[in-house]
Order: sequence, then C-alpha cells, then structure tokens
Amino acid sequence: MRILVGVKRVIDYAVKVRVKPDKTGVVKENVQHSMNPFDEIALEEAVRLKEKKVASEVIAVSCGPAKTQETLRTALAKGADRAVHVEIDEKTAEKMEPIHVAKILSKMAVEEKADLIFLGKQAIDDDANQTSQLTAGFLEWPQALFASKVEPEDNGYFKVTTYV
Repeated sequence: MRILVGVKRVIDYAVKVRVKPDKTGVVKENVQHSMNPFDEIALEEAVRLKEKKVASEVIAVSCGPAKTQETLRTALAKGADRAVHVEIDEKTAEKMEPIHVAKILSKMAVEEKADLIFLGKQAIDDDANQTSQLTAGFLEWPQALFASKVEPEDNGYFKVTTYV
C-alpha cells in the first residue's frame, strides 16, 4: 500500500507575522518557513502505518518554488521514503488556489498508484480547508476529514477516528 502525503511550505508558526506597508499581504522575504504543522501530523500518521507494515511506501509531495525542497527534506527526515517536488515559480506559487493543488495531487495519486492520500486538515497560511475535499472529489474517492487516528481493520478497511 502506497500513501501519498501532501506537505506545504508555510511561514513558521512561531514567526511574528508582519503586514506589508501597502497592506497587500504579509512579509515573506527573510522569514523562517517550515512544513505546515497539520501536514506534519498527516505525515506522522502515514509513517506510523508504514512502521506497522500496513503501508509499503510513504511519498511526500509538495508544489512550490525551489525553496520548497527544504520542506521535502524535512519530510524525508521524518520518515517519508520518497519526495516529489512539483516545481513552480514564485509568482505562480503566490496565485495557487486549493483547486490547483488538488488537481496536481489527484494526478500524482494516479501516477504514483497511491492507495491513500493523507493531507493536513488545513494550511496555517490560508486556513482554506478545501484541498482534501477537492482532491477526493477529483479522484471520486471516499474521504475522512479531521482524522486523529487511522487503524487498519481485518477486512481491508480502515477505522478512522475524527475530532471536531
């Protein structure tokens, strides 16, 4: 079983965010970035399933400019077997919406022959909470939102514990 895990590069949650002088967004230059904390949780759960021999491979995927490779290296250090960087330029990355990311993840899932996709509940930079639902819709796959625990059942299904 292969698990695809989406990991997003965001401004580190510990950084005090500053608004640009023209009020068009936040200052992103020379600011510490890290993996979205909710994506870290998704990655940890996928790695747990691999350690339990339920999954054979965990593949981290991220879309973004060259700096996104740092996030993918972190995913590898945390237990992902492979990392796939869908490189896009900085300008395009700024304009990416959840629907664009969902289309990319859907295609990656098909290309990588993924059996499951784990995504964090939302990204801390936009709080959109749309990518997972859109991805499931494009693939016509069932989904379990806000999962806190994923356990394999004897019948080949999974028991997913969610929180509200």
